[in-house]
Amino acid sequence: MIKYFNLIILFFFVQKSFSQNLQADTFTYTINLDLSQNLYLKTVPVDLLKGYCEGKWNAYYPKYEMTQCMFGDFLQRFNKYQIQQKSADFCADDYCASPYFTDFYKEFARKIKFKEVVYFDMQHQTERREMVWIQVFYSRLENETWVHYSGPIFYFKELNKSTTPIQVYNKNIRSISWSLDKEFSTRGFIINENPQKTNKKKVIKISDVEEF
Repeated sequence: MIKYFNLIILFFFVQKSFSQNLQADTFTYTINLDLSQNLYLKTVPVDLLKGYCEGKWNAYYPKYEMTQCMFGDFLQRFNKYQIQQKSADFCADDYCASPYFTDFYKEFARKIKFKEVVYFDMQHQTERREMVWIQVFYSRLENETWVHYSGPIFYFKELNKSTTPIQVYNKNIRSISWSLDKEFSTRGFIINENPQKTNKKKVIKISDVEEF
């Protein structure tokens, strides 16, 4: 039933678009987490992957958005493995917070991508946006080039239903933390920025690999 989750989401947006709005558009954006204005979002991929490990939400293949990606398959994709537990008193929090995993999570803290649907609400005469999913990327320095390997996607609908949702704190804008969905709806970050395009000096290049 989970594998049809994406179909339900798409049906929801289409139905909403036809019933209330004239048009709905889908956009995908990338975020460079190394930019100074985006540094506060570096905790997001780490929190996403830790919650994924703990079973708080599911992850899906970016090329096959209806297909759930098991945590073990995700680890194998990046040459990692499940840690053997010798103790009978298994604790997901301790397991997923082990240095082996936390160091691995941090290797996804350079780039993320997200998809949204933007539509005009005829009833309230205002433009609205609905966050669909967020994707993480594994980054590795290869021959002075940052290569970003495509990682799994996470649906905002599932993230929002969690009893312990991800919180984002941007000290430069506000004194309190916000939910991930609200943060991406209001945007205190810069999107689609790539210093390589405007900086002609010798810099570490960036390359994307979309194979997952």
